[in-house]
Amino acid sequence: TAKLIAKNNMRKACKLQRCPKWVDDEQLWLIQEVYALAKLRTKLTGIQWHVDHVVPLRGKLVSGLHVLENLRVIPAAMNLFKGNVYQI
Repeated sequence: TAKLIAKNNMRKACKLQRCPKWVDDEQLWLIQEVYALAKLRTKLTGIQWHVDHVVPLRGKLVSGLHVLENLRVIPAAMNLFKGNVYQI
């Protein structure tokens, strides 16, 4: 489920120390909704959608946070092509 995926990604982000302490239950719920949207788009369109960190969690020049403002839903092909790169 989207809730489980969001929780697993939150756990991974926290391991990477990219999950700020101020992320509360409401923020977590909103993050879960982003993952639910990706799953829904995949189901409706028949193409795979990913939740992308706009600023990568482990970028070479900059590192982002696992927060709502740093997430977007994009086609998987676009996300895989982009890789772990942030365009300045």
